[in-house]
Amino acid sequence: MRRVLVTFITLAFAAALPLAAQTPSPTIVFDSLAKDFGKVVEGEKLKHVFKFTNKGSGTLEILSAEST
Repeated sequence: MRRVLVTFITLAFAAALPLAAQTPSPTIVFDSLAKDFGKVVEGEKLKHVFKFTNKGSGTLEILSAEST
């Protein structure tokens, strides 16, 4: 009985592995990771848009963003 149970659990685990490997996951890829504005005059307003693409197969959700 124990051998049958161990065999069943092993087969169930082996069957589940391909399903776990196919789980869609997002992958964010940026065109550039930084922007150097050079010398900036105090009070000057600066703007830059970082472009990115989801190269993964899952839905990409951006829950927050901040500057450093």
